[in-house]
This record gives sequence, structure tokens and C-alpha cells, in this order.
Amino acid sequence: MLMSADTQIDQLQQPSVQAAMCDHPASRTVVDIGCGQKKVRGAIGMDCVALPGVDVVHDLNTFPYPFAADSIDEIHAYHVLEHVPDVMATMEELWRITKPGATVHIRVPHFSGILAWKDPTHKRSFTSESFGYFGENGYSYYTGARFQVMSVRLRYSIQPMNRWIARVFAKVIQWLVDRHPTFGERHLAYLVGGIDEIQATLRTVKP
Repeated sequence: MLMSADTQIDQLQQPSVQAAMCDHPASRTVVDIGCGQKKVRGAIGMDCVALPGVDVVHDLNTFPYPFAADSIDEIHAYHVLEHVPDVMATMEELWRITKPGATVHIRVPHFSGILAWKDPTHKRSFTSESFGYFGENGYSYYTGARFQVMSVRLRYSIQPMNRWIARVFAKVIQWLVDRHPTFGERHLAYLVGGIDEIQATLRTVKP
């Protein structure tokens, strides 16, 4: 007999989640998925390794996550999705545990930047339109998870940044990309060494 996600959670780490929530008694429940050692302040940190600041140890590739459905107000997933083997399943799990109207902050590498491919643990990169496949475009039939894309920003940086001319150049490119993201992504990126990061904010959509 198949168990529901919440029943399976009871057999996983529910006590550790309850303890973490007691340690973070804010009115909003915020979870930092794959937090590593740089957990968002005030959040419950979840990672597969018991690093300092990690409150819940859980493999992100193992479903369900040890949180009840519709229990999270805000999620931070910074440079996580490029590491998981199944992005659709991961996004579906984030959708399951978040409340209707919850905010999901995501950072992932842009396909044009060197940071997307220098890490051998990266399995993919993303474009500014990647998160439209969860309800906002005509190809959203691959999943039932629904998110509204609230904002997407392409972030550019240059190394090294210790000279004023490099800082000025980076600010000019960022200004152009912010105002003309499609041009920046499709054309400018190939002239300036690539865009490093996509910063996306989604809102959970549920009936």
C-alpha cells in the first residue's frame, strides 16, 4: 500500500523538523534548502551534510522532504537546482511543502557563464525563461506544480574586481542587462564573457 507524503514524513525526520521550528518561532516559516554553511538568517537550514547551521539533515534527492504539505511560507534555494538530477521532481516537492502564495527565491547559474560548467557536480544550467515551465507557458503539462514568476534578474560580474575600471565595466553591463534582459541574454552575454547567475522569485499557486 502506498503511503501519503505526510505519512512518510512521520517515518523520516519529523522530530528534527519540529525541533528546528521550535528554535525558529517566527510567524513565518522560512526554509533554506541546501543551505551549506551560509544559511539565510532566521531560516531553518536543510542540507545533506550536518554542517554548522544545518538544522535538518536530509538528502535533497530523496522525496518527500521532511516537511508537511502547505507548511512553508518562504523558501530559499541558492545554487541547488543545478546539482539535482531531477529538477521537475524537486520543484514539485517545493510546491508541495509551500503554502498557497508562498515565496520561493532561487539562484542558479546562467548557461552562458563559466560558473555554470566549471563545477563537475553541476548537471545543468538555466535561462531566464526556465521557470515559465511551471504554469506560465504552453509546455507546462509536464508537471502539476504551479508557480507564478514574480521577477527574474540576470546577474553579471567580472573577475578580478580589484580595479576601478573592472567595477565600472561590470556596472555598465549590469545596467544594460537589467534594462534589456532579452538582448543581454541572447547577444551581449557572448561579448562580455557570459552572465553568471539568474536570480528568480516565484510565488506558489494552488487552488
